[in-house]
Amino acid sequence: MTQAASHIRPAVSDTTLGSVIWRLVAVAVITIISGLVGEFYGDIVYPGNGQDYYQGFRTGASIGLISALVEIFYIRSVRRSWIRRVAFLPGLLVRILVLTLIVRLCLVGNEVLTNFLTDGAIEIELKFEEQARDTLISMGLVIVFVTLSQLSSVIGFRRFINLVVGRYFRPVSEERLFLFIDLVGSSRLARELGNVRFHEFLSEFFYHADRALVRHGGEIVSYVGDAVIATWPITADKKQNARCLLALSDLEQIVERQAAFFQSEFGVTPRFRAALHGGPVVVGECGDSRRQVTFLGDVINMTARIEDVARETGADNLASAALMELLDVPPFVKVAPHGAYELRGSDKKFALVRVRFA
Repeated sequence: MTQAASHIRPAVSDTTLGSVIWRLVAVAVITIISGLVGEFYGDIVYPGNGQDYYQGFRTGASIGLISALVEIFYIRSVRRSWIRRVAFLPGLLVRILVLTLIVRLCLVGNEVLTNFLTDGAIEIELKFEEQARDTLISMGLVIVFVTLSQLSSVIGFRRFINLVVGRYFRPVSEERLFLFIDLVGSSRLARELGNVRFHEFLSEFFYHADRALVRHGGEIVSYVGDAVIATWPITADKKQNARCLLALSDLEQIVERQAAFFQSEFGVTPRFRAALHGGPVVVGECGDSRRQVTFLGDVINMTARIEDVARETGADNLASAALMELLDVPPFVKVAPHGAYELRGSDKKFALVRVRFA
């Protein structure tokens, strides 16, 4: 019984535990940092004014805790929030207004709590100027946090961090695997739905693809037409390398689970094909007015060619046999030979395998 169960792929909900834990860790870190900043600010601006009850720490920590919970577990939750459905600027303003309200509630609430803890022995009567200063400073920090969060969602969090720290300011060579996913029959769908509705359909599919890929450590490289390209670093840990298969499996399940929504909204359920390959690439920043991290190498071209083979042969998911040797393939993933192909732009044949999920 146990052996049979091990060959059943885990449900999406079972594979999100790690994501929830990491989000809780992020909330805890933000809470502690906010508390320390609040205590530091309180000690400097209000020395001896109730700070023996750590009012500054409590205020900063409560602002950080509630703001982080709203941002990470609602706005950036797996279930898409309405705030993320609006344009960049309106979404930014709404988030700032919500977090400003949180700031005021935390400031007032902690003043009341301090009075309660001291039985009214410590009177805290802040002047309007002091209240405005505390609110504006807290708002300023929150606005910086929200703006950076919004910007990172535009270009990708990891890419944003890499640009900030200058990790790829000078080109470096890395071993990476790439996953190409594109819709099946996109040209026909565009004609049937019309360009505007097809874009909405594509955006909805990309949203779910993004969640599945990022949940398993994937980095979105770009969206090209009806395709999404993701990448993972190739490590010595074959189980880590196999996260691309878990992401692909999750996406299949998500599409199945969302089939009723797609049918009711667009009259069609998305079908997609995928191609996997890996090897050495050069990673570096390029551009001036718009800087971005780019990946260069034959690996990317060959992944695109493998996708062409999948399209021509009708295979759903194809991968290079060389890459599969670097992965610890889960029991629920079925791998079968698909033949050797001379891919355009290469002087050798590539052994390909077909990937299916039990």
